[in-house]
Amino acid sequence: MIPSLATLPSLGLFFVIIFASYVFEDGAIALAAFVAVESVLAWHTALLAIFLGIASGDIALFLLGRYARRYRGLRARLLLMKGVRDARHLLRRHAFFNLFLIRFIPGLRTITYSLSGFLAIPLSTFLLSVGIATACWTGLIFWGAFTIEHSDWLAEKQLTGWAFALSIVLLVLINRFLRRRALPTPPKGSL
Repeated sequence: MIPSLATLPSLGLFFVIIFASYVFEDGAIALAAFVAVESVLAWHTALLAIFLGIASGDIALFLLGRYARRYRGLRARLLLMKGVRDARHLLRRHAFFNLFLIRFIPGLRTITYSLSGFLAIPLSTFLLSVGIATACWTGLIFWGAFTIEHSDWLAEKQLTGWAFALSIVLLVLINRFLRRRALPTPPKGSL
């Protein structure tokens, strides 16, 4: 266990996880799962911390978009952009499904969640979709961490630490792959 984290009181570690989620969300999920597996923080407390961190960050992006609607020049400029018009069409027709999927594609969350607020997607739809997707994503990572920790075979071969490290590397690689596949490539010669 990381000594500096082990010496933090539970409440301090709770807030470290929340604030870490604002900087590197998937790393914070891995940290929350790790401290839960190591029993430094109760699993339900770690899960609550990461859920609150992710949810508060997502809501802040949504509210930022909602606030941006107040600026007439920005609103007129954005609504004339083809990409925004396309996103508006997709988000208005299938808001729940699209917001759910975007949770799993890094690089799209910031702009899409802000755009959801800007386009006045109902807050209830946004919260429900993002909440369910966040619960699925964090639940999957926690399940994987506990599966690794309680694997007799990995413990017998003394590979538990390597399995955790490999899982984190795999998580980062999957996120990079999904980001590259989801984001359009700029045409040659453009900035």
